[in-house]
Amino acid sequence: MTPNSGGRTLRPFMRTSARGAVLLAGLLVLGATLTGQNAGTPSGPGLDLAGYWSAVFHQDAGLATGGGMIGDYGGIPLNEAGRIYALSWDASRMTVRQQQCPGYVIPYFYFAPQSFRFWEERDPSTQELFAIKMYTQTSEQTRTIWMDGRAHPPAYAPHSWTGFATGAWAGHILKVHTTHLKRAWLRVNGVPQSDAATVDEYFTRHGDRITYVSVVTDPVYLAEPWIRSADFVRAPRDPASWLYACDDAEQIVGRPDDVIPSHLFGQNPYLREYAELRQVPLLGALGGPETTRPEFMATLATAKETDALPRLRPATGASRASVVPDPDPRDGEIHVWPVQGNVYMLVGDGGNIAVQIGDQGVLVVDTGAGRLTEKVVAAIRRLSPKPIQFIVNTSFHPEHTGGNSALRAAGRDPSVIGSFFSTQFADAGRGATIIAHVNVQNRMSAPAGQPAPTPPEGWPSDTYVQGRRRKYHNGEAVEIWHRPQASTDGDSFVQFRRSDVIVTGDLFTTTQYPFIDVKNGGSVQGLIQALNDILDRTVYRAQEEGGTMIIPGRGRVTDEWELAEYRDMIVIVRDRVQAMITAKATLEQVKAAHLTVDYDTRFGATSGPWTTEMFVEAIYTSLTQPPPLTPGAR
Repeated sequence: MTPNSGGRTLRPFMRTSARGAVLLAGLLVLGATLTGQNAGTPSGPGLDLAGYWSAVFHQDAGLATGGGMIGDYGGIPLNEAGRIYALSWDASRMTVRQQQCPGYVIPYFYFAPQSFRFWEERDPSTQELFAIKMYTQTSEQTRTIWMDGRAHPPAYAPHSWTGFATGAWAGHILKVHTTHLKRAWLRVNGVPQSDAATVDEYFTRHGDRITYVSVVTDPVYLAEPWIRSADFVRAPRDPASWLYACDDAEQIVGRPDDVIPSHLFGQNPYLREYAELRQVPLLGALGGPETTRPEFMATLATAKETDALPRLRPATGASRASVVPDPDPRDGEIHVWPVQGNVYMLVGDGGNIAVQIGDQGVLVVDTGAGRLTEKVVAAIRRLSPKPIQFIVNTSFHPEHTGGNSALRAAGRDPSVIGSFFSTQFADAGRGATIIAHVNVQNRMSAPAGQPAPTPPEGWPSDTYVQGRRRKYHNGEAVEIWHRPQASTDGDSFVQFRRSDVIVTGDLFTTTQYPFIDVKNGGSVQGLIQALNDILDRTVYRAQEEGGTMIIPGRGRVTDEWELAEYRDMIVIVRDRVQAMITAKATLEQVKAAHLTVDYDTRFGATSGPWTTEMFVEAIYTSLTQPPPLTPGAR
């Protein structure tokens, strides 16, 4: 018994880091020693990991897939954002369609009850090792560790559950560095791992045993790196059963798509179950870097529940800002990323630009800010010799329409020259045809007798009023869907059906909180509806990965998982704001409550054109003063 523990046995909290830290220290020393001897090149000498292996859980036993109680966060160096995220997480969220079949992220991948199959891939001519691959049993995932020294992809490239991994041998230790991971879990009880996390791993084989050490560095949710270890033992034979297919379904029949289960601050009804069952002071159960250190035991000896209560809510003080670098390049160049099918993404001039190529003319979705238009045109001409025939604007905002005039002038639409309908278009035959919802035209032009905010050469002349505009172009159906009262009253998203790519414009971005332009008809409820409309048109290939690819207004290429996570975040923040409105809180009180604290380190901003406070105010305003219904709304 520990003095002043009130008769309770205090459970050690260094379980997560103690052995892992010792192992890692030894591996690093050995690696440094071998570097001076024969550490090997990326594809140099090492041990063969090929074969069948199964995990042995000696650390955090019982905390693999499905394990870990709500409130069991001790030994994890969570920061405030990570702790509040975990405390707000409701296990019922796993019944949401997009949360039912996700894959396992690295390193959670290795702490699940499953077997692994490792094999090597070598150049058939030189027999040089260029990759180590593995397949996992339960999660049905293939992981590639590149051993040929290749560079990691740019920041605007897609992320995956297994990320992009590069390895090198340090004697008999395989060292692996992984980036480009999806947002997932450090532990399945709601402890998050962000999509900005990187993982360093060390595989050391001892005969029929592999010692595995992982180091997760996550600037969004961790105050310091988290170190864990596990053992793998060689399986005597092929486990045979390698498939556990998962398809999502309606688990809560009749629940609206804009309901995402979560707990309001301080109102998680299951918070104390773990602490009471294990006789752990609540302060120790809430995690943090201090819970990984031996001296914390002295603090626990006298800890009272009142010491933990401030940690159940955001700390007061200034707003938080994102710690994640913007993935968009700032080098004055236009970068091209092949998305899927015949659709490409151009990055570097403000908002993302999508380009569809084929036997007909080029179709462009959005034109960027207009600062690098000559380079945009040059990049398009490298993709296709065909002229730019159509330009689709998803919004009137300058980051998406700034290049309209120049790209229009650089293009040509032969379909309207001399046609029966050509007299309807004042600009027929003078360049590419610009298509958008009529409200985009209204915002970019001006009432008679008033100065227009943009030059007329950049206005869309081919407009639609409600529902959708559809075309068949370059061998595939292209649908332009209007979503009213979303970011504005004129937003559209574009779906390329054969390529299976959706371009969202300002409805979705990976770089910031959504821009809800209340003054121009935007609303939080309309935005949530728009995201659900997009999700109704996406299909993942397997484990919530691949399939329909999504080009956001800003940031990296994604699939439906990231869009659903974004939708979930907006719904959760909306519900928090609505709860305070119901309690008669003022706007200033809502802002002071830091309702976005668990997302600020990922999306927040304290300065610039769109801050966290502006986002919260837009939600408050659109909930208390909903915009009037416009044509096409439903």
